[in-house]
This record gives sequence, structure tokens and C-alpha cells, in this order.
Amino acid sequence: MKTFVQKHILFPKRLGFMPYFWVFSLFLMAGQLLAQEPHFNWLHLILIIIFLKFYHDGYWINQYLWLDIFVQLAIAIYFTVTFPDGGGTFFIYTAWEIGSLPLKSKKFFQYYFIFLIASLGCIATFVIFNPLMDKYGIFGMIITLTFTIGSPLAARSVANSYRRSFQTRQNNKRLESIIKQNERDRIAKDLHDNIGQSFSIITLKAELASKLIDKDPQKAQQQLQDISKTSREDLNLVRKIVADLNEKTIASAMIEEENNLQLAGIHQNSINEEISTNWPKSIQHVLAAVIKEASTNVIRYSKANTMKLTFEEDQDNYLLEIKDDGIGFQKSDNHQTFGLVGMRTRLNAINGKIEIESNHGVSLKISVPKKE
Repeated sequence: MKTFVQKHILFPKRLGFMPYFWVFSLFLMAGQLLAQEPHFNWLHLILIIIFLKFYHDGYWINQYLWLDIFVQLAIAIYFTVTFPDGGGTFFIYTAWEIGSLPLKSKKFFQYYFIFLIASLGCIATFVIFNPLMDKYGIFGMIITLTFTIGSPLAARSVANSYRRSFQTRQNNKRLESIIKQNERDRIAKDLHDNIGQSFSIITLKAELASKLIDKDPQKAQQQLQDISKTSREDLNLVRKIVADLNEKTIASAMIEEENNLQLAGIHQNSINEEISTNWPKSIQHVLAAVIKEASTNVIRYSKANTMKLTFEEDQDNYLLEIKDDGIGFQKSDNHQTFGLVGMRTRLNAINGKIEIESNHGVSLKISVPKKE
């Protein structure tokens, strides 16, 4: 059953929700056409079902794509001739399908040319044999021609934009995975080069001390002292590695908080973020923590739609403004509960300052002096 649904009902995930919207509108349009007839016509219902089947299959690119397109165009021509006041809408569905498919330019323009022959041929036939010009006027014809010629091109542009966005999200996930793997490799190297070597030394000294403890207790005592010293150094090294793991760059904080904001339905807008990659790591660590706290506040309290972060710097300072378009602070709010004390404490450690404004949202203006 699951295989049947995936093969005959569902559309490719790369297309998102759009194909289902088109199918829903197709049902509405088909119902309107069938309601125009004095008696229910089973032939027309069967043709609509066939059109829907080949329309669905056309999105799954295969060796019979040409057949899917030709059957759709043939049925569209039939309904255009049978229902002059609405049957031509079938061409729009095929137009958007042709434009939505990830085809090479040559193949796309082949299907586009065939589509134009079929659709413009129907229009030309009605212009010659029917008083369309009298009924719809010149502007109606211009609108019809514009939609006919432009729909596949517009659909291709929208589809390319959606594919680029989908690929960007995939690449971001790959980059996150690469960054995590690089960090694991760095930690493994630190442990191997430092801790591993120290443990080998401790093992050798422990074995030597066990042999000397009866023969030369003084030398055995010296070996034990060396073991104690090496162990303390290793403990400090482990603490340093753990501390480095807890530090985040601004870029990693932005990625993590963007995901959190998206889950809350809030859009993150970053301006001039690339300049922060060259800021000192100690400053990035503090600002990353401030960004995390600010994002948490926006998600919990602001009821905002957008959170904007603007990165700048001048001759003397690194500058960051975090602003949301939410409800701002209310008169009854205690600002201390919004994590602002923690932000100030972190910034004080690097001589940073923070200014808070509440007007159609909250604005945090942060400045950190550059060290000479």
C-alpha cells in the first residue's frame, strides 16, 4: 500500500507543496466544467482522470515523459474545443509541469516549442472561426497570449529558484557535518598527540617504579613524582580541550540559532555577517553566547516575525545590533528576567557595552573595543 501511494499519488519531495495545490485546483476547475453540461458525461470524467494520471507521472522524470506531455496536450486540446469558455485552462497545468521539471535547456525548449504549437494553434483556430475578439476584446487576447507564452518560462524560473534554495539547505547541512567531523578529527589528534603520549610515559614510569621500589626506593619515589606531575599536566590539558569545545564562533551560533528560530516561525535576517569571521576568537565566543541568549528571549517573549542581526566595525570597536519586530518590553516586565544581566556580565569581561531600546520591538546595541 505504501509503495502504491508513493508511486501513484505522492509527488517528488523536491517540488514541495505546489503540485498538490495544482491538483486541488484541477478538481475545482474540472467540477466547474462538468457542471456546465445538462447531463453527466462519463467520457469527460474519464478524460480528466487520465489527464490527472499523466500529469502526476510527468513529474517523475522517466523515459516516457514525452508520452505524459503529449497525452496532456491532446486532452487539453479536446477540452479547449469542447469548452471554449474554460477548457483552455488545462494548458496551464501542462505549462507549469514543463517549467517545473529539472530539464536541460535543449530538452526544455523542445517541450516548450511543442506546447506553444498546441496552445497557440487552439487560440488561432478560435480567432479565425469564433468571434473571440468581439467577446473578449484585444486586452483579453493579450492576457491569454501572455499566460500561454509566459507560463512555462515563469514556472522554470520559480522551479530553479526553489531548487537553488533546496540545494543551499542541503549544502548547509553538509557543511555542518564537515565542520563537526573536522572538530572530531582535531580532538582526536590532540588526544593522540598529547594524552596518548603522556599515558605511554606514565605506563613506562609506573613499570620502572615497580622494579625499583625494592632495589632503589629513592629512584622509585622520583618516578612516582614524575607520574604525579604528568597526570596533573594531562588533567589541565583535558580541561583546556573541554573548554575549547564549549567555545563557539559567531558563525556556528548563527547556524544553530537560525534553526531554533525557524522552529518558532521566526525569520533570521543577517546583515554584513561575513566581517565577523575575522574578529578575535575570544570576542566571538562572548558574542556567540549573547546571540544565543538574545534568540532565546525573542523565541520566548517577543512574539516577533523577524530577528535582524547587523554586524559592523569602526576604527575602535566591533559592533553588533540585535533587533526584533515583536511587542517589546511591557511596563510590568522586569528586565532582569530576560537574561540581560548575564549578557552584561559576559560583555564586561571583554570591556564591552550594551544599550537596550524598546520601541516596536527590542533593540540591543553592542560595542566591544578593539585591543591594540
